[in-house]
Amino acid sequence: MNVNITYDNGLAEIAQRIEGSINEIIAAGADAVCDNAKSICPVDTGALRDSISVTTAGNRAEISANTDYAAYVEFGTSQMAPQPYLVPSLIGNSGAVLAAMADAIAGIC
Repeated sequence: MNVNITYDNGLAEIAQRIEGSINEIIAAGADAVCDNAKSICPVDTGALRDSISVTTAGNRAEISANTDYAAYVEFGTSQMAPQPYLVPSLIGNSGAVLAAMADAIAGIC
């Protein structure tokens, strides 16, 4: 005789709700990182700051600075010291992004 008992305590439903919300959670976190990058970006003409943007696709977000010299400002050159703005924004906001994700998940559960 085989007995099969399945009990997931609602975990399957919770997982579906998390999956349905994760794109918005990631987008909100990326927006926070982008806003911070713009606020600490060095400004000469403002073109670099104005080029910083977020692109989202599904459960991915990409924050980029779209000028020819964005990487030179971030990482420096042999002639210029680095003035990082993207990496510090990601690192500085990682805790806030994770907290927002945890809060969203807690709200779903």
